[in-house]
Amino acid sequence: MKNLMKLFTVLVVVMFSTSTFAEELGLKVANMNLYAPTAKGKSSSGGGKAFEGKGSKQISIGLGLSSYIGEFGKGGFNNYLGNRGGYYWGRGAFWYSGTLSVQAEFGVHDYVGVGLVTGLGGRAFGGGGRFYLPVGILANFHFFQLVADKKGLGIGDALDLYFGLNFGTGLGVAFAKGAGSQVGGIVFAGPQFGVKYFFNPKIGVYGEFGYGKSIFEAGVSIKL
Repeated sequence: MKNLMKLFTVLVVVMFSTSTFAEELGLKVANMNLYAPTAKGKSSSGGGKAFEGKGSKQISIGLGLSSYIGEFGKGGFNNYLGNRGGYYWGRGAFWYSGTLSVQAEFGVHDYVGVGLVTGLGGRAFGGGGRFYLPVGILANFHFFQLVADKKGLGIGDALDLYFGLNFGTGLGVAFAKGAGSQVGGIVFAGPQFGVKYFFNPKIGVYGEFGYGKSIFEAGVSIKL
């Protein structure tokens, strides 16, 4: 009888200890899941980022004003800095062109993107006009995304601020009354500062200021 009581006591102790250990283990696992750090590359709110870094793709379509350094053709190169050969080519290094702009940007780093820009542009001039088909490259540093990631700011899911550089050339066609048309090229280069805001993970609006491909433009940005 005494041996049976001892065995019963041992079994009770083992069962109680095992149950307590299991409960503690379960609590620790739950705590680990609750406080697990967020995945690398995600902002504090857990959504997609405004600029999603390396491997990301965006296309932006907008309307605005472009500014060109000069044009080249049969007569050589004419810059738009002032009087050249009796012609007044521009005002203060700005030669304006209304432009429908299309640009694509590809993430090559967590906070850097490079891309291509093209579009259609033109303006009236001297009883005739100009038609432009620009083609260029761009690079942007998305500095606000860096700040948002470092500070854990949820606004980084929707808001993107960036600055960069653009450079390019393209087709330029001049039309003049009674003189037909003349085909040449254009050159542009300059900086840009941009703002994008995404209403959902795929679609947003943007605005850019600068020189070269855009003095000012605004439109729609789409993540691919």
